[in-house]
Amino acid sequence: MRKWRNEGFLGAGCAVLLLLALAGCTMQAGDPDSLGSGGAGYGIPDSKERFETQRNAIAEKLQTALLPAMRNHGIDMWIVMDRENNEEPLHVELGGGFAGVRGAFIFHDNGSDTVEKLYYSSHEQPANSVISQIYDETIYYGYYPEGLTPHLRKAVEDRDPQRIGVNTSHTLPEADGLTVGLRNYLVDTIGPEYASRLVSAELLVRDFRLQRTPAETAIYTGLLEWTARWMEEALAAENITIGVTTAEDVNWWLRDRALELGLTGGGTVRIVREGDLLPIHDPDIPIERGDIVGIDGGLRYLQYATDIKRTAYILRPGEAEMPESLQEIWRTTHEIGDYYASRMVPGAVGSETWSAINAEMASRGYRAVGPDAGGDAVTTTEPEVGIYGHSVGNVAHDIGARIADDIPFAYGDRVGFALQASEWVSIEFHVSIPVPEWDGKTWYARFEETAQITEDGVKWLIPTQKELFLIEPGN
Repeated sequence: MRKWRNEGFLGAGCAVLLLLALAGCTMQAGDPDSLGSGGAGYGIPDSKERFETQRNAIAEKLQTALLPAMRNHGIDMWIVMDRENNEEPLHVELGGGFAGVRGAFIFHDNGSDTVEKLYYSSHEQPANSVISQIYDETIYYGYYPEGLTPHLRKAVEDRDPQRIGVNTSHTLPEADGLTVGLRNYLVDTIGPEYASRLVSAELLVRDFRLQRTPAETAIYTGLLEWTARWMEEALAAENITIGVTTAEDVNWWLRDRALELGLTGGGTVRIVREGDLLPIHDPDIPIERGDIVGIDGGLRYLQYATDIKRTAYILRPGEAEMPESLQEIWRTTHEIGDYYASRMVPGAVGSETWSAINAEMASRGYRAVGPDAGGDAVTTTEPEVGIYGHSVGNVAHDIGARIADDIPFAYGDRVGFALQASEWVSIEFHVSIPVPEWDGKTWYARFEETAQITEDGVKWLIPTQKELFLIEPGN
């Protein structure tokens, strides 16, 4: 078990940087990883390096993932409309920039092995922008009365596409960015003949996003490493004052620490106390010895977001380890995680995978519960499992297959999607197992880790949390 020990330095030498009623201070002054030093020790890049990293990732993505997605769905031109103050969901992934009055990302399959990339907007993009450095053609029309219209019309007429993909979708928010106003504008601009060739690009968008490139995976793996470290810091002994620190305090610490690192992010902090799930972020219930404290959340960086869980146990007086009964439950949790992961293979369908895992869990004596968003156990006395995995990457709940029951209202078509090689997934569930020391009440143990789907099965992007953090309070 990983153990944190508070040696009682909370008075002298503390940096007065973050007073959240956690422990009087967080880290010692002068520590290179203190909050005042931003991302020191994490290796978080500065602005220039971030730009170069993002540019290279977007360039690789557009070069390698877009054309296969277009051809797979028979779309020879993809038009993504954008505008100032109401950015398209894919705005950053396609290069960002300042769309101004109206903007258009235009991608054309001209039969070569490289997609043609056009970008039109009212305002010129600077030299140190993704648009300027990787797009083949840019037009900036300013505030002239004709606006975007003649340029967009000419781009379409010159290339005569047979199927024009636009971002409309009943299921996928990321593929539903075309507003009514911009659709009407597009139809008026290209005329009735080409408007009759408009089709939904939702599956193109799905496949484009899910085909994760090596550059993307390197960025995301690094972000997961930062996330795991950030959560481990939050659950360190120096941040927990028994009888004082609350789950809400830990939540605020997470948010502020993320800002100090030059990132954004947060986490839902949940306390289990002898089988009872305490209210989320209750400001009046302090952490006590014997509690199990878990964090569910992540950090955001560039166009990516993580979503994992980390858990700690607060040692009671005289304890050097977590009770064996709890250790056994945590080992069982990982065994279930391994079985779950074994079902995550290319071609596996979301709802079918959910049903298969539930059937196996039922054979092991667990009650399979759902639908569930991962909030509460159905019972506090009976063994149960709740499965609710999902795609992850650019947002916490991303565009790929959902491992859930077939409920169209909640999940749309995503439960019918098949897993794709290279996509990232959150393998997430809870398992509740009775604890003898708690008079038979269950520990609602939560598991969420990130893996990449490969032809050979899942690959965990960072090590899973095999051992709970042990917090030995000094107070």
